[in-house]
Amino acid sequence: MKVTVVMAERCSATSVSAALEFLECANVLQRFLTGDPAATPFEVHSASLDGAPVECTGGLRLSPQRALSEVPHSDLVIVPGFMFNILAVLPALEPLSAWLRERHAQGSYIASMCTGAFVTAQAGLLDGRRATTHWIFSEQFARRFPRVLLQAERSVTDDGQLLCSAGSTTGSDLLLHIIRRFASPQLAIECSKKLLVDSAERLQTPYMSASFNKAHQDAEVLRVQIWLEKHSAERIVLDEVAARFALSPRHLIRRFKDATGQTPVQYLQSLRLERAKHLLEASQENFERITQQVGYEDGSSFRRLFKERVGLSPGAYRRRFNRLA
Repeated sequence: MKVTVVMAERCSATSVSAALEFLECANVLQRFLTGDPAATPFEVHSASLDGAPVECTGGLRLSPQRALSEVPHSDLVIVPGFMFNILAVLPALEPLSAWLRERHAQGSYIASMCTGAFVTAQAGLLDGRRATTHWIFSEQFARRFPRVLLQAERSVTDDGQLLCSAGSTTGSDLLLHIIRRFASPQLAIECSKKLLVDSAERLQTPYMSASFNKAHQDAEVLRVQIWLEKHSAERIVLDEVAARFALSPRHLIRRFKDATGQTPVQYLQSLRLERAKHLLEASQENFERITQQVGYEDGSSFRRLFKERVGLSPGAYRRRFNRLA
């Protein structure tokens, strides 16, 4: 399989090097497993827009083998992530997006790592397709590309000839998926063992923090948000909140959702979940006590809500993120 790994200004050096090294590992292990010194499931080349070296995040310079215009047919193109630079550099990457459109039309698979999905979406290739990206940028992605079927909780999406990975280290999930799909499941398992990378599918959800949108023009809703944040640990009744701000419950719900994207109850749940996550990360309090501290009385129902929204049980979340656990 002919693979082109793209390099671009301000891209993530980690995603480029991971792609090169994972696929080289697959080639080495395939030769070892088969005893065939010529076995090479992935023929890998690197390229930048003009063939010149690029400066990556952190200042590291990478030298590609050729310019994009010099790339022969590629079965697979890997687009790197751009960490926190993506929104600033995206307009300058339109030539790369145009090249991706051409390659996809010629039958190439396109695999986008992390925020590289913005570049592929800018090409229009993800319209009507399932995709993921780094959760920090999921709201900006959804606003810019509303026709994409964004699945921000997923670490990897595979929709025909278009593949994506979520934030940062989930690039390893995508690369193992590529090895599994285009070489063999056994080779992917061997790579995961040798590289000490878990091959099990995971979600981005436990790493995500709730968004509390205050960048809107409804001053009354903003007042309600601030009040909920100050009183989230108390017993709160929606009708009473509405009366406090001289609104009907129905009117409050409509205006609140129009402004923030959430209902007041969903917003309050998110506040309490974020507080519970912080306490699980930073303390040894038992979950029943945490439940009371964040404003819930029923530990069982809050435990179910936590698992549903975070993707892990409270105990599993603490084991993953609490250094004292």
